[in-house]
Amino acid sequence: MPPLSRRAALQLGYASLTIGMMMTSTSEIAAAAAPRPATWAEAVELEGVPNLHRVTPSFYRSAQPTEEGFANLSHQLGVKSIVSLRAFHADDVLAGGNHLMLTRIPIHTWNIEDEDVVKALRAVLQAQKHGPVLLHCQHGSDRTGLISALYRVIVEGWSRNDALAEMRGGEFGYHAVWGNIPRYLKTADIPALKAAVHAS
Repeated sequence: MPPLSRRAALQLGYASLTIGMMMTSTSEIAAAAAPRPATWAEAVELEGVPNLHRVTPSFYRSAQPTEEGFANLSHQLGVKSIVSLRAFHADDVLAGGNHLMLTRIPIHTWNIEDEDVVKALRAVLQAQKHGPVLLHCQHGSDRTGLISALYRVIVEGWSRNDALAEMRGGEFGYHAVWGNIPRYLKTADIPALKAAVHAS
């Protein structure tokens, strides 16, 4: 087969790009039209708590709550504990006076460490012994998304693919710029993490 001319190569490239975009658009439309799986976290409207979702009856996830939000979590949803993943912000002042147990596991979005993942999951499981718990970071999208996905895998026995699908497609605002987060979920040593989380 003779080599393609520059013009023909460009035309072929444009055609491939167009087909690829059409396929992507079609798949995105199909995904948007598909019903949300009943097993995925359910959105909850609560003043002062943006991006709030119920993962399980005793586990919520959200973005940073306001002072009003912490009060509403306690008084309206019966939340007993807060686990924050924020590295440069504490909840003490905003959450004060609501009798909430506060735990902070600072995680940097760009540098996920096994040790921090284990601490966060253990904190959630420990908090659940006392009642409903809220896990949050700044946006409730990326760090919170990863820990929630790993909860699905390690605690609930989901597959990595199912947890990843919820993390990316559950309308939590996942930011694709943090490609290290899905990579971590795909490559993490799940048996080792599970053993560490459940170690006494």
